[in-house]
Amino acid sequence: MKTRSISAIGIVLVSIVPAIIGSWIFAATIAIVFALAFDELLKLVNAHDQFTRWYGIALIAAACAVAVQWPGGRALPLILLLLVLVPAVKVIFQITAAHNRGDWAIRVGCAAYLTFAAYAAVSLRETAGVSEAAWVRDLVEKMPGPSDSSVGLGWFFFALFITWMSDTFAYLVGRSIGKHKLIPRVSPNKTIEGALGGLAAASITAVLVVNLFGLPMETWIAALFGVGLGILGMLGDLFESQLKRRAQVKDSGDAIPGHGGFFDRIDALIWVLLATFALVPFLT
Repeated sequence: MKTRSISAIGIVLVSIVPAIIGSWIFAATIAIVFALAFDELLKLVNAHDQFTRWYGIALIAAACAVAVQWPGGRALPLILLLLVLVPAVKVIFQITAAHNRGDWAIRVGCAAYLTFAAYAAVSLRETAGVSEAAWVRDLVEKMPGPSDSSVGLGWFFFALFITWMSDTFAYLVGRSIGKHKLIPRVSPNKTIEGALGGLAAASITAVLVVNLFGLPMETWIAALFGVGLGILGMLGDLFESQLKRRAQVKDSGDAIPGHGGFFDRIDALIWVLLATFALVPFLT
């Protein structure tokens, strides 16, 4: 428990401090974390060849870099072009043809899963807009990044805190009073009671973050979106559970003592980041 607690403090610091600083510091942090998670994902699906590994890592790094330079989705066509065509060219010149079709699909699928989520994280943080909360504006103005991205800090924390609190309370409620299994064939430890506790926490967290960070969203809408994002986070968690079950492993890695691997830590956040990134243009 002590090791897990110490690791949890490290996770919090690595997540929050670079996000507050923003700009290239945050982009580099996201690129590293998601690249490490990508490496673990490839091992889970048994696709850990050197080309796929370095192609995906380079794509994640490029996505984070262009998200800093051109946030908001303007660079997505370029990322999509590289995502699809680079592994297709590899197939053309691959000498052994036995696994060409499967290789292409695995490369594109795994790279897309982490690349777009990393792009979403950085783009959210760099979203232009001034928060209605004075303390957030003052904090961001002291950082080296753009001073007009205070609303972007709020949107990233909106996704991050909803994911954290939903996951935490789902675990606590499920462990305390959970009796009815949610989807036992995928994740035998998750319960319906835990899921409901997690969704309640996600809804409350969404309302608190919107008001605390001065985000442009009505309270009742925030409550509804909190539930929706909580559901998506659970689906992301279950998706990784399915991958681990098929790979017959408990964790995606052992890089974080007491917590497993990097992919284990961001499995739910991936889905929440993508959904929040899709939501923000309609609200700003």
